[in-house]
Amino acid sequence: MYNSVKSAISNLTPKFNKARQSGALYFFDSEVKDVEQNERRFQIRICPALLDKSKAKAEAEAKVRAQQANSTSDGTATTTKDNAEEKEKSSPFEPPYVEDLFVGELEGLEGEDGMVVLYAVLPEHFLLVSKVEEPQNSPPTPHELLQAYNMMYIASQHPSDPRRLLAFYNGGAGAGASQSWRHLQLISVHERLGAPIETWMRGVKPPGRQGEAFAHPSLPYLHLVYPLPAAQDRSFPPTEEEDEYMLGVLAKGMMSLLDDMIDAVRRNEGSQDGGWNLLITLDHMHLIPRSHPSFPLPQSLHADTECKDPSPLEVNSLGYAGMLLVKSPAELEALEKITSDDLKENADGHSQGIMGVLEYCGVPRHWGDKPEEAHGGADQLMSALKGNL
Repeated sequence: MYNSVKSAISNLTPKFNKARQSGALYFFDSEVKDVEQNERRFQIRICPALLDKSKAKAEAEAKVRAQQANSTSDGTATTTKDNAEEKEKSSPFEPPYVEDLFVGELEGLEGEDGMVVLYAVLPEHFLLVSKVEEPQNSPPTPHELLQAYNMMYIASQHPSDPRRLLAFYNGGAGAGASQSWRHLQLISVHERLGAPIETWMRGVKPPGRQGEAFAHPSLPYLHLVYPLPAAQDRSFPPTEEEDEYMLGVLAKGMMSLLDDMIDAVRRNEGSQDGGWNLLITLDHMHLIPRSHPSFPLPQSLHADTECKDPSPLEVNSLGYAGMLLVKSPAELEALEKITSDDLKENADGHSQGIMGVLEYCGVPRHWGDKPEEAHGGADQLMSALKGNL
């Protein structure tokens, strides 16, 4: 597995640059702003091109055509028209692959391979995709989790291009999934600080026994956490025995998180249609059950701006990592000014600003409080995991 992961990481930057140049990958410029609220750091990405995607795509294609007109005609470049036709006729997740978006194949334990495919939201944003189509509302398999974990670990130790990665998974349309074919996603984060969620975990200790999930004690929505073994204790490159051990740890962690989530939703008679978000760092797995896929930005907050009829703010896994995407400075201003009155539809909502949005889209924190006699939702869990273990 090590060699295939190392090769994929090495290919990310050249593949990304080539895909942008050929027009296979639409990528829109954006600006990142760090925001601090209630002593928590958030990272907000502002991408005005998303206000009019069709216009932005036309401008991107025109830019690519101009670049190609100035390049040498050696017959190796793929034209924007050819790439557009290729994207029209096939999914990047099944053959024939869009060549410039396909980074490489990953070897897996026991023959369960995967693919690395570029995506267009963030620089060098990529997907880990199973070769066999499975639904996105089912949990990733232990082998898929191990591939994501090894991608993060090997990237952090890569001899020529070290980087810090965050893996995430949108479990169902209600949690931000835009593709039905199961896939994990990975992005690069701040080399020293990591994603904001990693700073939110500082000082948080598991209250129970080792190997059990627990609810984050100070976040206002239910945010379940499963600690992982210290990455620095692994060999580099990792041995097959270490991979087998981590496979078991990740499988147990996924089951513990899902068990606690199913039990919390069942005991509080909540809907199981909202989906869930999964975040993975080298230190923790995080699972967040959802009640709403988006937050309706209050129109009243835009009275004096160009955004008079704002679309809902979509919230996926990255939102719960403390990283949100907005389409304009006006949307960011509206997001920062949200008050408890704007969150009145959520009876349990007491937070304001960005944290209030996450609380609105999640489920109440107290759902994670277990009665002593609770035994969890093992039957439902095993049904959800059937065929994946």
